[in-house]
Amino acid sequence: MEEKRRFAYIEAMETKSGWGVENRPRPKGVGLVEARWDLCIGCGYCEVACAMYHHGVINRELSRIRIYRYLLPAPKSVQNVCCQCAKEERECEKACPLDPPVIHFDEEKLHMVVDEERCLGAKCGKCRKACPADVPSFYAPAHDHAMVCDLCERDGVRRPQCVEICPAFALEYMPPQFPQHLQRIHPDHKADCLSERLKPLPRNVAQITPGELFGWDKDR
Repeated sequence: MEEKRRFAYIEAMETKSGWGVENRPRPKGVGLVEARWDLCIGCGYCEVACAMYHHGVINRELSRIRIYRYLLPAPKSVQNVCCQCAKEERECEKACPLDPPVIHFDEEKLHMVVDEERCLGAKCGKCRKACPADVPSFYAPAHDHAMVCDLCERDGVRRPQCVEICPAFALEYMPPQFPQHLQRIHPDHKADCLSERLKPLPRNVAQITPGELFGWDKDR
């Protein structure tokens, strides 16, 4: 039943030739899911779509894209997903203790892949520890192997379902255009960057007194 639901979902989502409401052409070379932190509304649809596509179930723990939620002081959500790092920046691949690495970039499929049979699982977890963004995830015991974004690739066709379903257009599927270090940071760091826009309110404070706002307290 689980497998039937998964394939039914895949079939329903593979009718478009491009991505997004504009049906934009998909990247022919290296592509990645570019996350717009400022636009994420925290609905979690991307997590549901990812889990459904890969496993046929609604379980955010099985999603390769994760949503982190913060109080900055306004509620804010930040996406976390593999940005398909350039060769010199693939810390997960470098950290894998096996040779060849279990987690690596497939030059033919043009995305990160994981050899699930050889992966040492959460008890190793070196790929996750090495990733600045803490992206690789594990779901033991059923799926005790590294899970990382594969752009929903099937038979050479890449169709990121998280991008297709996002109602806020907070995810884009495109060739690398910006310095990837902006995505290759932990969501906590992204939240810190976003909180700078909300001054004079410090993080985790819903409101401040008039004295703090206008500086009256400093005169006392």
